[in-house]
This record gives sequence, C-alpha cells and structure tokens, in this order.
Amino acid sequence: MTAVRTMIAHTFKPRTAAEIMPYLERVLFAVGIINPFTAVPQVYQIWWLQAVGGLSLITVGAALLMSVLWTAYGLITRQTVVWATSVLWVAMNTAIAAGVVAFS
Repeated sequence: MTAVRTMIAHTFKPRTAAEIMPYLERVLFAVGIINPFTAVPQVYQIWWLQAVGGLSLITVGAALLMSVLWTAYGLITRQTVVWATSVLWVAMNTAIAAGVVAFS
C-alpha cells in the first residue's frame, strides 16, 4: 500500500514550469502544425470553386501580414514553434489572398 501511495504522490506531485515546458512545447508544436490546415476548405472554395464572396482582401492581407511578422519574430528569437507554425499560415494566407485577387 505504501508503494502505491508513493507512486501516486510522485505521479501527481506539483510540477515546475521547467518540468512542464518540454511537454507543452511538443503539444503546441503539434497543434500549431495542424491549425493552418483548417484553412484548406477555404483554399478549396477559392481555387476550385472560384467562390470568393464575402472575403475581404484587407482582412486576408492583414492576416498575411501578421503571419509574416510572427514568422520573422520566431526566426529572430529562434523559437521553432512560432516560426514553423507561422510559415504554414503564410502559405495558407498567401493562397487565399492570391485567390481573392484572381477571382474578384
């Protein structure tokens, strides 16, 4: 019984930020890589169906600018999670902006 308590206490002990950070960074990296692919249906709507109704070039351009800035920030600060995920957003936002220009 004591061994079980020790194991439980060790498993559920409070963790420091330094202990949690490697796990958190892996999760954020995975989510960050998956997240830009949520724009695939939008890219499909634009490029295959040529439907750009309701899309604003100003909004899409602002999103593209922000993703470029986040990519630059991630590169400058050497934060792989930031730049790697942001560069995917640059690709998606570029495809969307180009489609809005091409089919508007």
